[in-house]
Amino acid sequence: MKVLHVVIAAAVASGLATAAHAQQVRVLAANPQGSIFYAGSVAIGKLIDDRLKMQVRVQPMAGSSTYIPLLDRGEVEFGLTNVDDAVSSYKGIGSFRQANKNLRLIGAVFQLNFGILVPNDSAIKTLKDLKGKTLPWGYNAQVTGRVLQAAALASAGMTMDDVKPVPTQSLFSGVDMLGDGKVEAAALAIGTAQVQRANVSLASRGGVRFLNVESSPEAVARIRKHLPARPVLVQPAPHAIGIVAPTTVIEYSVFFSTHAKMDDDLVYSIAKAIHGGRDDMMKQHPVFRSFRPASMTEEIGVPWHPGAIKFYKEIGQWPPKTS
Repeated sequence: MKVLHVVIAAAVASGLATAAHAQQVRVLAANPQGSIFYAGSVAIGKLIDDRLKMQVRVQPMAGSSTYIPLLDRGEVEFGLTNVDDAVSSYKGIGSFRQANKNLRLIGAVFQLNFGILVPNDSAIKTLKDLKGKTLPWGYNAQVTGRVLQAAALASAGMTMDDVKPVPTQSLFSGVDMLGDGKVEAAALAIGTAQVQRANVSLASRGGVRFLNVESSPEAVARIRKHLPARPVLVQPAPHAIGIVAPTTVIEYSVFFSTHAKMDDDLVYSIAKAIHGGRDDMMKQHPVFRSFRPASMTEEIGVPWHPGAIKFYKEIGQWPPKTS
């Protein structure tokens, strides 16, 4: 397992990071290399590098559903958690057999845009055209994939019973299957390395193309039965591979998280650094274009760390609002 070491060198102006923090190595758990979560973790580590005296080890794992229990037990200090994993793990529902009651939020750091994609020359033009087609399923290493894919299909009034499921371990491997011609459609977030690879693999078919999710009030209600998310219109852009025309996809939040026993002053300083670090993080990865500092305190029913709460109260962003 490759481990990225991000050595924190600069002093914090507020003085809240102590020498004890500097001496202790903190583990920031992440999804596999090539994923947006991994790239996002590296970007946040780089941001902290400019502001705190601390050593951070960014450690890739199978997925957030794998490392959240470690975060809950304090075996790792930080991790990115999407909204579904945060809610499900805290409550002990879905794929989480035990409630992770020590999970604490620091802030919403970016939004992911998720959808179902097909080869660009495919006759599949809408979600309803997927009826009877092959689509990856299972996602035992990345259980949130089931929720997201089900939500996308639900926008069109469909379920996995309407398609032919093909077993695979993760959304990432599912998109690889699409690139290899083993399935007719797959699902993943825009901007991932796997989508880029599939786009190259399917170059003879015009690359890949994301399908529109439906966005009527009824469709939004069906999506929200699966997770707190919303439809959003995405415009074609160099970083948005597969968006060949203005396309509606599902947007959901990703949180920088820790555990209940993490030092309050340290979390305060991290929340402050992230809040003011949009430009620096954008230089590391385009996903941070979606980072909205004024919306870091989204209410999802999971507790916030006291250090983060202190910071948000000081700047007038507390209590959080429902998305």
